[in-house]
This record gives sequence, C-alpha cells and structure tokens, in this order.
Amino acid sequence: MIIDNFLDRLIDEKLTRQNEIERAGHVSSKRLTASMLNEPLQWQILKARGVLPREVDAYTLRKFKRGHDIEAWFCGVIEPITEQQDVEYRDVNGRMDCLVDTSKWDFPRGIVPLEVKSVSNAKYKRLTKAGKPDQGHLLQACLYALAKETDHFGIAYIASDDLRVSVSLHETKDYQPAIDGIIDRFNQQLATGRVPVFEPVEAWQANAQYCKYPDWVGLSAEEIEQKLISMGNV
Repeated sequence: MIIDNFLDRLIDEKLTRQNEIERAGHVSSKRLTASMLNEPLQWQILKARGVLPREVDAYTLRKFKRGHDIEAWFCGVIEPITEQQDVEYRDVNGRMDCLVDTSKWDFPRGIVPLEVKSVSNAKYKRLTKAGKPDQGHLLQACLYALAKETDHFGIAYIASDDLRVSVSLHETKDYQPAIDGIIDRFNQQLATGRVPVFEPVEAWQANAQYCKYPDWVGLSAEEIEQKLISMGNV
C-alpha cells in the first residue's frame, strides 16, 4: 500500500490561500461586532484600528470549514424565515444566522433569532452538562434579538460528529444591560485614541494557544504606545 498525501496538502494549501486573500482584503469598519462582545477590550480596539489578529493554522481552518458546512446544512433543514441577515444595534453590527418561527416548538416564543454553532462532541457534552451556553454566544445572539426587537432568542449547538442538536431559549432583557455596558466601554475607549493593556474577560483568552494578539498581551501602556508608533499609529 502507498500512502499519498498530495490531496491532503492540496486542501491545506487552498484553505490557507483563501484565508490569506481574505486577510489581505480586510478593511476595518472601526466598529464593534456582535462576535467580539465577550472579547478583551484590547482585542476589540485593536481590531477596530485595523490590526489583524494572528493567522490561524490549516488545522483550524479545516475546523472552521466543517463548522460552516454543518451550520449551513442545519439552517437548510429547519427552513427559517430568513438566513444570514446583517443586523445592527447601537452601531454594533453582526450577521444573524437565521430568524425562526417557534410556534410549533415545545416552548413557543414567537419569532426569534437563532444563533447556530457547530461544536465538537466533547464540547457538546460539556455544554449540555453545564446547562448554559458560552457567554460569548449568549451576548452575540442577544444582540441580534435587540436588533430585531424580539423578547427572546435561541442558541442551537450541533455536535459535529453525529449531528445531535441542543437548543436553548433565553430572554433578551437578561443580557441587554451587559451588552449596553460593553458597548459604552468600547466607545469610551475608542474615543481616547489609545489601546488599553490586556485584561482577559475569560481565563482561556490569556492562553497563548488561543490568544488573538499574542504580541500585545504582556505590554505596558507605554510599550503599547511605542509599538503603535513603530507601526505607523494604525
């Protein structure tokens, strides 16, 4: 038997090249986005100023591709009212996965935004055991509810290995104060023209394996200013 890795390498190369093209064409909107709500303030400001996060490896790009494919399949199966709609709340924009009618659900809550997330079987088990979605997903989905002016929103987790689905429904009012506070803090910091020192919102964000801006994490306020000057004050 001969093991030929050409096609495996080809997939890596194509995914990596596509990611490079997208990064090269990126233009910062200088705005906060729904998916960034639970990120450290430093990351939010750096992204708004057009500083690109570190590149992800081919393995991670493969996982993203699989996740996107599963989420697209799921939205096709449930027949939502709308799919992939751009929405906005308080100058924070995001792309809502879908808007669904829950009238036939076990616990109907009218028409609500539904955020769809593909996760590994291990994470699916952890999330269902914990009985609560990730905080970042809650804030992201709630922003869509605020944009659509609905009292509830949903989050659907799909186990990527066997397509099990767990859906939870939440009240918008429970998370609006946190979202408004994050938006206020971002706007106030952006107005200063300075990039703050790194302070994680969650412990994993300080882990070098997951940090989006590893070159900025350990810098003092003075070192951040010097780095910005060296970059041409992006």
